[in-house]
Amino acid sequence: MKQFKLILRPVAVILAMQAVFMALCGIAAVVMGEWTSAWAFFKTIAVIAAVDAVILFVSRSARRADLSIRSGFLLVSFVWICVSLLGTLPYMLSSSIPYFADALFESVSGFTTTGASVLTDVEALPQSMLLWRGFTHWIGGGGIIVLSVAILPLLGIGGMHLMKAETTGLKVDKLAPRIAETAKYLWFLYMGLTAVLTALLLFGGMGFIDALCHAFSAISTGGLSSRNASVAYFNSAYIDWVLTAFMLIGAMNFILLIRVFRGGFGYLKIDSEFKAFILIFAAATAVVSVSTYCDARYDTWADAIRYGAFQVASVFSTTGFATDDYEVWPVVAQTVIFLLFFVGGCSGSTAGGIKVVRHVVMFKQLGRELKYLLHPRAVFVFRINGEPARSGLVNAVAAFFFIYIMSVLTLTLALSAAGIDAFTSFTAVLGTIGTVGPGFGEVGPTKNYGHFSDYAKYVLSFAMLLGRLEIYTLLVLFTPWFWKR
Repeated sequence: MKQFKLILRPVAVILAMQAVFMALCGIAAVVMGEWTSAWAFFKTIAVIAAVDAVILFVSRSARRADLSIRSGFLLVSFVWICVSLLGTLPYMLSSSIPYFADALFESVSGFTTTGASVLTDVEALPQSMLLWRGFTHWIGGGGIIVLSVAILPLLGIGGMHLMKAETTGLKVDKLAPRIAETAKYLWFLYMGLTAVLTALLLFGGMGFIDALCHAFSAISTGGLSSRNASVAYFNSAYIDWVLTAFMLIGAMNFILLIRVFRGGFGYLKIDSEFKAFILIFAAATAVVSVSTYCDARYDTWADAIRYGAFQVASVFSTTGFATDDYEVWPVVAQTVIFLLFFVGGCSGSTAGGIKVVRHVVMFKQLGRELKYLLHPRAVFVFRINGEPARSGLVNAVAAFFFIYIMSVLTLTLALSAAGIDAFTSFTAVLGTIGTVGPGFGEVGPTKNYGHFSDYAKYVLSFAMLLGRLEIYTLLVLFTPWFWKR
């Protein structure tokens, strides 16, 4: 009971932060004269205030104490579910997305930075609602829990368990002795990159709302656009290259980026994951660009490289923007795009997916096994970032690969029960659990998820939450031993 009350208190803080962002959108709605949207935001804020009042009353007797690891997992899962549910209210109360299943899908997609959408006419939404849609990306990408970690010490609640449960990758690195200081560094970098990208997009001719929404989406590797045709609407090589660069930055390890800013580029030379990340991007872009140019999809090499690099960066970083329909590309280019669904960005980034570092670990383990065939009595140790890999790392990564693939197959089976063809079901699950957004078939880059049944939308909403929380955080709640003392 004591731990339950401790869980409730940070939930109230996080919901209050969500209300602050809604207030900003509500004020923007008032300024733009969108009164229906404004009332929707302010009514939602009133609901959040009422929920917070109940939470604070119930947890009033809670004392300062550290959360257990078990409570940390429960808190993180509970927070993401709560903010996603409350995030549906502005859509529904304004009638922008009147049906619950659709509003939930769009809210979960935003907060998990998936970028999948049920909307056929995005541009019909009020500007303030587009802003809220972008904010859900930005809040979710930076990490609701990472943001709150800077505040939770004031409540006497330890933040390390929350960071481990919410952030992606194999481990949580610290930039400072206190985890709250690390969270602050991450958010200062996150806000700085957002401001720079917004300015660059404004310089490229975007309007303010468009620039802000696309900056939110690119840095968070989310992919929800304020235009029906996504980034293709702007038809600008400058905008394409700027967004390509920032999608890749958003998919890099943020702690590594901070270390580079503070100590120079030497950190990049020793980081195994970063080197593999750049190699994969370069190789995939080369194959896609050459194949599309040779197939006469584009008239010049410049266009082939521009569109190839953008789409590779979009899928590789799990952003999901589009400047062209990759389903009409040559088969080899489509195959490269499809394979990138199984990679994901770097650990410690806003990207989803399996993560590059796990592929690096398994590739190095493969090399070690091949050496054992030739030298069965020798002892081989592979290195990550110049240091010997810790004991048990390979087993942990192999277990994640197994649970990831099993989750994809299980959810594909659940989705196919809705009557959706196998290939569309498989790529829809890959696109949502990997937080990419679009897939192939009926959910390709020029389509959306609006034609799916409510059941299918609930399945995919669960897939998005599962993928954003790295599977274990949510899945562990369904195990019997989690609830045993």
